[in-house]
Amino acid sequence: MIVPMLKYSFLVYHKDYTRFLKELRRLGVVHIIEKEREVPSEIRDKFDHIKEIGGVLKFLAKREIERNDADCSISGAEAFDIVKEAMVELEQKQQQLAGLKKEITLVEPWGDFSLNTIEALKENRLKLRFYTVAQRKFDEKWLFEYPIEVISYHAGQVYFVVVEKGYLTDEIPAEEMRAPEKPLSVLLEAKEKLEKEIANINELFDKHGRESMDAIEGYYKQMLESVEYDQAIMHTRPEAQEKVMLLEGWVPEPREADMVEYLEQMSVVYTRQKAIKGDKIPIELKNKKFAKKFEMLGELYSLPKYGELDLTPFFAPFYMVFFGFCLGDVGYGILMAIAAIVLKKKVPKELKQAMGLVFYLGLSTILFGIIGGTFFGIPLYETSLPVYSTLAADLDARGTDINNLLFYLSLALGGVQIIFGLFLKAINETRQYGWKLAIGTMGWIVLLVGSISVYSIGEFTVIESSSLTPVWYALLGVSGTMILLLNNLTRNVFMNLGVGLWDSYNMVTGILGDLLSYIRLFALGISSAILGFVFNSLAVSMSGNIPVLSILIMVVILVIGHGINLFMSGLGAFVHPMRLTFVEFYKNAGFSGGGKKYHPFKKLT
Repeated sequence: MIVPMLKYSFLVYHKDYTRFLKELRRLGVVHIIEKEREVPSEIRDKFDHIKEIGGVLKFLAKREIERNDADCSISGAEAFDIVKEAMVELEQKQQQLAGLKKEITLVEPWGDFSLNTIEALKENRLKLRFYTVAQRKFDEKWLFEYPIEVISYHAGQVYFVVVEKGYLTDEIPAEEMRAPEKPLSVLLEAKEKLEKEIANINELFDKHGRESMDAIEGYYKQMLESVEYDQAIMHTRPEAQEKVMLLEGWVPEPREADMVEYLEQMSVVYTRQKAIKGDKIPIELKNKKFAKKFEMLGELYSLPKYGELDLTPFFAPFYMVFFGFCLGDVGYGILMAIAAIVLKKKVPKELKQAMGLVFYLGLSTILFGIIGGTFFGIPLYETSLPVYSTLAADLDARGTDINNLLFYLSLALGGVQIIFGLFLKAINETRQYGWKLAIGTMGWIVLLVGSISVYSIGEFTVIESSSLTPVWYALLGVSGTMILLLNNLTRNVFMNLGVGLWDSYNMVTGILGDLLSYIRLFALGISSAILGFVFNSLAVSMSGNIPVLSILIMVVILVIGHGINLFMSGLGAFVHPMRLTFVEFYKNAGFSGGGKKYHPFKKLT
């Protein structure tokens, strides 16, 4: 659900305003209303600096060094400056090392030599020219025809030098190369020195990863507090010749008591009013334990706007079921559940919610693995296990199998979610615009639910379908009137008819396409099971017959293969149900979104 918000306007004497803002930040409940003003360069510079600090924190976090912040002897700002300069230095040295390695590759065939000797030869009018040619094109006669000295044979090439003494040697059919500027020993020594310097920089990073992370995070939060304070000043409007400061903000209704208590103690003049249509109201979601874990998924698309339904508790069960349908393997589900339980104790606080989500998705994967009969790619319906062998025989006797049932189950789940979405759309329209504008959606609900009910009665009961014809006509008449003529009671009938016909075309084609989209649940589940089965077959066929080695090879293939399958199928199981949620379900539920997240002005340190 969306937490109700109240709009507060504060009038504060200018000399008390600094103290007021500090207390307001201590309370940490007011989302300050932003005015449309150009952001000063000072604030932009602070944001850039905050981004740099965040980049340093991410860089150090990737090193995965265990923290020991009690040993930090410098401030977060100093640690940040040191690490940032070292990052720049590291990048420069890595570029130098890459260039040096390239130069070594070019010089390596020429080996080591003395620059002094070459200079001495030049003084005696002896010039060295460097050549290379493919080994198969090198003619041994050249050794007798020209003053040649072969230096090395390297990667199918012959590297040699020609000595000229005051005259030009006849042209040799080989590629002349630039004379190396430095001998190999000098380059290798420089490379070793650079690598040591890079190692020292990495040791510096590890040191600060152990000792300075908390200090840098504290500095990061201080800068955030500073820029948020500057923004609060920027969004303050001076009144009464700048003697009074006006600040406006939103306060969640459940947290109003602390706000009012402080304002009464400080004798601050304020007004309070409920949100009205047209206000840009921040969104704070408040859901129960299960649905709360799915809020992060909803935020990937958009927060609801104020006044409409929060769809998180409504799509959460569907998403969980769809994920399990797509992955559908008991073994994979068990691994996910165990990993979530173990990692929940080790990951940072902000990721614990994600681990809870993974645990629920693992349970769903186990459930659909049991239904679909798959355990690490082993098709359980083809085994001699009592329950599965009996079910397989029973399904075969009925001329079907589990895959056929899963296909129809995917369509059934899609139909349920689409109709459920229409119910939510009717509620949404009623809440936001009134029941008079929701009659058209109600008409579609009557038509779809009524049609399914009438068909089911005629198909699965003793009542003849032909006797239900009057009910069909009555159903079409009522729903047709609601859809075509009464879809919006604020418009005239002819306008409603035109809009109703257009909406009917979109609705019929849209629902059919939406329903077919849910077949992807079945397709992904089948592909995951088949891929797991393929890896099992590969492990058996490629392991060989050597007693111990065969088992080792089999285990390696199984671990790698099922690891790949779990990653690929898990990714598909994550993305495609999200697509069904954000496209099919959100559309049929009339979700508009566009809400801005509630971000209170509060202390971070």
